[in-house]
Amino acid sequence: MAIPTDFLHLLRLYSVRQNSPNVVIPDFADYLDKFARLHLQEAPGLEPFVGISPAETASRLRKLAAEEECGLAVSKDLRNRDMVFVPQFYLDRFRLFYKNILQNPEVPFPAYIELPRAFPRSLIREVSVEANFSEFAEETAEPSSAADCLIKIEFGASVPPLVFPDSLSPQKLLSLALDKIRLFLRKDESRDFICKRMMAVNPGKENAVREFVARFQSSPEKSAEIMQEGGDAYLFYNYLCAFIKQYILKKEEKTAEEISLLQSVDLAEYFNNHYKGKAQKRLQRETALKNLMLFFQKPPYSYTMEEILAFTDSRGVPLLGQYSREDLDGFLQEKTSAGDASLAEILVFRDKNEVRHFVAKEKAEALTVRLCEAARKPVKTSITRMWYDQLYAYSSSAAMRTQNDFEALVENECRKFAPELYALWNAPFMPLLAHESLSGKLGAVSAAGFPVFAHGAVLPLSGLLMLRRQELLTDAKILLPFWYSVPVLSAILAFFRKRRGAKHRRTERTEAAAEAGVSAEEKAEAPRNFAKTVADTERAIVPAGSSLEAELASALAQWNLSLDAQNRKNQEEDVNSLIRDYVRRIQHTLRSQTFDADRVRNLARTLADAPGLRPVKNREALYVYIQLYILKLVKHTARMH
Repeated sequence: MAIPTDFLHLLRLYSVRQNSPNVVIPDFADYLDKFARLHLQEAPGLEPFVGISPAETASRLRKLAAEEECGLAVSKDLRNRDMVFVPQFYLDRFRLFYKNILQNPEVPFPAYIELPRAFPRSLIREVSVEANFSEFAEETAEPSSAADCLIKIEFGASVPPLVFPDSLSPQKLLSLALDKIRLFLRKDESRDFICKRMMAVNPGKENAVREFVARFQSSPEKSAEIMQEGGDAYLFYNYLCAFIKQYILKKEEKTAEEISLLQSVDLAEYFNNHYKGKAQKRLQRETALKNLMLFFQKPPYSYTMEEILAFTDSRGVPLLGQYSREDLDGFLQEKTSAGDASLAEILVFRDKNEVRHFVAKEKAEALTVRLCEAARKPVKTSITRMWYDQLYAYSSSAAMRTQNDFEALVENECRKFAPELYALWNAPFMPLLAHESLSGKLGAVSAAGFPVFAHGAVLPLSGLLMLRRQELLTDAKILLPFWYSVPVLSAILAFFRKRRGAKHRRTERTEAAAEAGVSAEEKAEAPRNFAKTVADTERAIVPAGSSLEAELASALAQWNLSLDAQNRKNQEEDVNSLIRDYVRRIQHTLRSQTFDADRVRNLARTLADAPGLRPVKNREALYVYIQLYILKLVKHTARMH
């Protein structure tokens, strides 16, 4: 055992040795000197106490007394000697009391009145049933072997308070209390009396009562676990404690053992009510989280975090409160994390304002249909009005003639009039949902019979919105005045219309001729525009002064840490194959209007979270590598065209 060198610790040991909390300072100084000389070779830290004088000892003690947490008090006795009151004497005394009780449960608890009035309040921690008993009951940290303070639990006017050292854990204290109740029930007349009372108030549960009492008596080590089982255990414990308490309180004079039994009964009731309340809160939390999950099965299917925080149950009571914000964050973290073989239960996509939207995986199709139903009319009306204006001015556009330009126009209009649909359509998880639909894990047709995926790919927005180029063009022409449908009359009116405003006419004629004759050039221009977009994206992702290949090599070296060359090569090829397959599936969605650095990052984040890549430790380096490799593949495709 290590020899103590701390001044306060030595004072505490000396008070126990003297069996008194009041220590004569000159005697303590003499003890310090002798103790230091005796153990100096083993404990060099005792050197300051060699030859220490009573005056120096008193000075040290006054400094310690100035610190309230120590509780020391320096004074003079009747013989005018310097004295110090050591309250830690009682901490050690109570610790020894309870050490004895742990071995002999029949020994009564020490009384609170054994503490002197001078005992400092700073060394007493009060536990209130209403205020902080739950915190006390939930303490799980292993207490130190030496007591630092005393804990006091008040039970009411009829039962004296219970005082014990903080070196005794709450679970040990509960076990002591249950041991004392068990001792009371060992007497046949006491056990029979309590059982009869409990069976009288629980008709039809006689066997359950007998089994409860038998388990309580025969399994001391499991008594506290029985209390936490729930069901009838809470009720039986309450009745057991109530009837024992009634039996003891009838006596006018009570022995120390009976007072300890009353304290044990009250303590068991407190713990029982605590565990019952805890179980009710756990059940309430689980029910609220189930109700939360049900919201994702109901329209509008997609919810922002602000909307989730405002969810209420059928009674109108907010769900937030029935579970904590930490519970909610943990629930969403669990549900939005992908499983080993499929996408997460709840999918997340961001709109143009970076607001997160949450949707259940099985409702992603229904959400798509719902958003398409709302977006179809405004998008169709906008395109029809746009084409009407162009035709009315004897003009046209590439979107009227080619399907690719028409798709780009629909996407642009959808971005303006249906931003949530546009964000969902561009969400990184949509191609993976389409792939699951192809493999049969997800229905290929929504509940309303509306197709969202086809051949393992997401339909283009024109298909989702059921917009056909020729039909829209026909609708726009129908709105024109009747003479636009008469070729000769239309040509004459167009001629005179173009005569007005020479400059304006030349501009319109030049644009019309260009639009009429450069469709082939536009087809050649589209790949050049896409190549320029890819080049711009590369400049946004690759640091200045470096190159795509150099950054790829650097990122590869950071995440692929295998020491075996062949294994390292295999890992690299596995990751590259996964990226190539993914890019191949989404190739049709990559256009110059939508391809940018943010799109690359979203695609990379989705792939980095895939189950097959979770074993990779350096996640950030892998994320950077996936971005660069996607850019490399797309750049190669752009050059091919």
